[in-house]
Amino acid sequence: MKKSKKIFISVVSIILIIILVIGIYISTQYSNGIDITQLSPQGSRQMMGYIMETKNDTFILVDGGTEADSENLKKHVDKHNGVVNYWFITHAHDDHIGAMVSLLEQGAVKIENIVCSLNDLEWYKQNEEERADIVERLYNILNVNNDIVIKQAQLNEQIYIDNIKVKILGVKNPEITQNVGNNQSMVFKVYVNNKTILFLGDTGEESSKKLIQANKDELKSDVVQMAHHGQSGATEEIYQLVKPQICLWPTPEWLWDNNLNGQGYNTGNWKTLETREWIEKLNVKTNYVAKDGEITIRIW
Repeated sequence: MKKSKKIFISVVSIILIIILVIGIYISTQYSNGIDITQLSPQGSRQMMGYIMETKNDTFILVDGGTEADSENLKKHVDKHNGVVNYWFITHAHDDHIGAMVSLLEQGAVKIENIVCSLNDLEWYKQNEEERADIVERLYNILNVNNDIVIKQAQLNEQIYIDNIKVKILGVKNPEITQNVGNNQSMVFKVYVNNKTILFLGDTGEESSKKLIQANKDELKSDVVQMAHHGQSGATEEIYQLVKPQICLWPTPEWLWDNNLNGQGYNTGNWKTLETREWIEKLNVKTNYVAKDGEITIRIW
């Protein structure tokens, strides 16, 4: 009887130790994760903006949206004493950097580091004259703001920030003349513990081919930001290689439904419904869409 009791106590003790070890491991992993927030458009246009907050509260922004989104973005920055530790720019379109430019011009934020892959102003004037104004405004304010460290990212460069690693998988493509602005998108992958997040910006068909050629084996990711707001962006092959479990859609309702000026479902010429079919075929069960409002998820 005494022997059985000793065996029972030993077994229970071992089980408790195992539970304790598992609990400590899970707690450690969770505390080493990041929170990622997908911003929602404050105006009628499409936009893209993401916030990442790391283990030690490093505040990271990706793009940020249009000028109409600047007030909402400032509310988030103000929670971190008005300081953005790292700001990643995928490309220089106003629905991605308009809020940043507006806040910088107002002197409303302090930015410590900008990571980007941008062409010079003359390139934008020659290739995207209709969009060059926002680029010129950005360059003008950066030229007088000497406190910001600006890093022009290099292909396959790795950047370590607190408990994450960022790897640059795609950079500007000044030689591409089709869909010229979107094809300049910087592509990067974020590593958090054993999880990965792929940011595609507005990657187009042509830059998709370059991305596959350069980094085909590194595209697989747990989470993917859908290129060009989920329509006419990256190719189906890209998503087949990514094989995501979660898709982040920076997509307003009218674009999600391909609704042209309120005429109804699938009345426009956008390709969102086609992209949605691609993702359904990949059996992705979790989709976060900007049309549904701002949402924060934890990656750990």
